Amino acid sequence: MLFEQAGTVQIAEVIYNRETDSSHGFGFVTMSTVEEAEKAVDKFNSYDMGGRFLTVNKAAPRGSRLERPPRVFEPGCRVYVGNLPWSVDDSRLEQVFSEHGKVTNARVVYDRDIGRSRGFGFVTMADETEMNDAITALDGQVYASVHLRDIFCWYFVDCSDKE
Repeated sequence: MLFEQAGTVQIAEVIYNRETDSSHGFGFVTMSTVEEAEKAVDKFNSYDMGGRFLTVNKAAPRGSRLERPPRVFEPGCRVYVGNLPWSVDDSRLEQVFSEHGKVTNARVVYDRDIGRSRGFGFVTMADETEMNDAITALDGQVYASVHLRDIFCWYFVDCSDKE
């Protein structure tokens, strides 16, 4: 079991839908000590498990609010890429976009039940101009006998250092 790398696991429970018997995509792990729980959080938060990044944190008592550090986004432009061939993985998506600029992240979204690509992904590029160049060059192009389409900016964080 994955969490045994951080210490002794007392209880591990995956939460399932009672009607469909499929996982809700989360669960609970009880470690034997607070130190082991903290080690598990440090070791496995944002851990890539089959294309999905785990969110691991310590449970808070009911009714209390868990203090979370603010989310930090690297400056860049995130692009949605649709109609990807099933064969495209993260590294191939990054390779295609890196021909048009610096790619800071590329991720294909997979169906967690069957493990196959869902046919879309996200690419983050460091520079707005490079992102626009990539969109212009790739939108509507044929790749592996499939037309890439629906390439557009999903959100943009200002890349400049303006005050």
